[in-house]
Amino acid sequence: MLSPKEYHYTLETEEKFRLQRVAQDKIKRRIEATLFKARRILSSEEIYKIFPKTKKTEVLKLIRELADDYKKFKTSLEIIEFSNLRFQLKVKDPILNSIEKFTRGDLFRKSEIKTLAVIAYLQPSATLKKLYSKRGRSKTVYNNIERLKKLKLIFEKEDTIFLTKNFYDYFQIKEESNDIVKILIEKLM
Repeated sequence: MLSPKEYHYTLETEEKFRLQRVAQDKIKRRIEATLFKARRILSSEEIYKIFPKTKKTEVLKLIRELADDYKKFKTSLEIIEFSNLRFQLKVKDPILNSIEKFTRGDLFRKSEIKTLAVIAYLQPSATLKKLYSKRGRSKTVYNNIERLKKLKLIFEKEDTIFLTKNFYDYFQIKEESNDIVKILIEKLM
């Protein structure tokens, strides 16, 4: 039998663990909501910024715990971890194949798809000049480039536009693929 002091200590410790678990669950829900609303691959650094008072190792542990929760509860969603600590919440592939007609291109406007396809076609030397000659020099194309940069699908260096690792991961295309444009259009149309 526990002494009153030991009993009080046990209750106090249990309460601390309960409160810690509640706080962790709250963080996991925010991570889940962030990944859901982002609809793109997020770096761990982007996720860490949401929790400035929480240790990065703790946030990373909770992201992975959340991914395990999705596996354990057998939902139609999954959290994928890519290289360099990047994460995405997505519909599992077998299910996605059956509902794809409802989701194609839902993240991109048609003009962004065209711009992205031209950039992919012009790789590895997609200069702004070449892009503008194919798509025309307009505010729409400029806005498309800015949005695709924001989504981290492309980056620009010295007037040349490159596809990012996020691009290949998001569209599940191998970097060495010769049919990037064909695969991209099939996935989006």
